[in-house]
Amino acid sequence: MRILLQAAASIDRLNERIADVVRWALLANALLITCNALSRKLFSVAWANAFDMQWHFFAAVVLLMAAYTFKRDEHVRIDIFAHRLGERGLAWLDLVGIIIVLLPVCAAMVWVSWPDFFSAVQHSETRSTRESTSDLPAWIIKGFIPLGFFMLGLQGIAEAVRCVAALRGIVRRPIHRRQLIEGGEHDI
Repeated sequence: MRILLQAAASIDRLNERIADVVRWALLANALLITCNALSRKLFSVAWANAFDMQWHFFAAVVLLMAAYTFKRDEHVRIDIFAHRLGERGLAWLDLVGIIIVLLPVCAAMVWVSWPDFFSAVQHSETRSTRESTSDLPAWIIKGFIPLGFFMLGLQGIAEAVRCVAALRGIVRRPIHRRQLIEGGEHDI
């Protein structure tokens, strides 16, 4: 179990590093939106690539930060019975949810989105359509989907390991989970 907990900690560190890089996409997107709006309003100049980059930054933030959000337990939860379940009951609830819902959904999304990503790379597909003249490579934004769900699935495995360790009495649940059980401020 110790090796599995170390692997879970490594997954945590990986998702933290990804989050450290991706969070800068929020700032980059805000600057890009501002520059794009000013160039349109002041100079009547618009660039399709700049507009398309906004979607890329947004996709990166949403898809690649999901695992980090899950790690920090800041995802949407509806635990109206959490205070009645106790620590073991909540560990079981989390474990069952991860195994029955999270991991199959992540696996399905990686399975479904991978061929589109691979095809975009293989055919040098761009984001150009009738509505846009953007020539950004499509594989960038299409790659965020399988990568984001893969990282979320890995984080789910890390959380499942911690649930099993808590059920075996090896580790306690993180403080924010105990606050949820005790009816703290994180209760929804």
